[in-house]
Amino acid sequence: MDRQPIYIVSGGSGETAHRMVQAALTQFAKGESSALVRRFQNVRSQEDLDRVLQLAADKRAVIIHTTVSREMRDYLDKRCAELRLTQVDLFGNLLDTLALYLRERPEERPGSFHAVGDKYFRRIEAIEFALKFDDGIDMGGLVDADIVLVGISRTSKTPLSMYLAMEGFKVMNVPLVPGVPLPPELAGIPQGRIVGLTIQADRLQEIRAYRLKRLGATGSADSYSDMGRILDELAYADDVFKLHRRWPVLDVTGRSIEETAGLVLDRVFGKERAV
Repeated sequence: MDRQPIYIVSGGSGETAHRMVQAALTQFAKGESSALVRRFQNVRSQEDLDRVLQLAADKRAVIIHTTVSREMRDYLDKRCAELRLTQVDLFGNLLDTLALYLRERPEERPGSFHAVGDKYFRRIEAIEFALKFDDGIDMGGLVDADIVLVGISRTSKTPLSMYLAMEGFKVMNVPLVPGVPLPPELAGIPQGRIVGLTIQADRLQEIRAYRLKRLGATGSADSYSDMGRILDELAYADDVFKLHRRWPVLDVTGRSIEETAGLVLDRVFGKERAV
């Protein structure tokens, strides 16, 4: 079966539209294998647009565009009607609606969606990364991780990973368990990316006891919140951190996830990091 042509037309890079098309194609069984996507960038004049539309007419392609200029959108509508081409305007209705609501004319700057789209898709990618590589399940993503969090159970590794992912950072977290060797892969990445997490024993006991209560666990599960076990785990973590002095260590006791995340970013990227 021939792949169906889809032409992306943009006054900028076309990256935002391309990603939206890719995301939409995942909703179909054959996905991208059934479509032939071609991107036309920096289409900013009627002459440029005519060339693209004539190619589309020859191939009977669907036009998907992010044209922000009202004049160009009107011209594209007219020409597509004349050539009997199907076209999808990804931003026109949104711009018109916002213009009415905000009582302000859009600036019609081509390419301005790209930065916003990049940031959005970077966050989505980071969230998927954090979920896939949570709790040391798979060390395969280590080389791509911006940050690696290391600590014993209930030191906020997972919520921190997700919070930082919402900021666009790819984060892995690795549990510390007495008697279980550290993954050797940790030695193969820049050590400044790795952050150790610790917590005060009494606070950790409260957190673990509450966790067990919510789960309805009884019997042998009580050892999870036993102070003796907690002290052993914290001592083991402390020994690991002393062996890896290039890892900054943060005490999460009494700190919000937001505050701890800020400290993690300070330690890994410095306070002058780009936002």
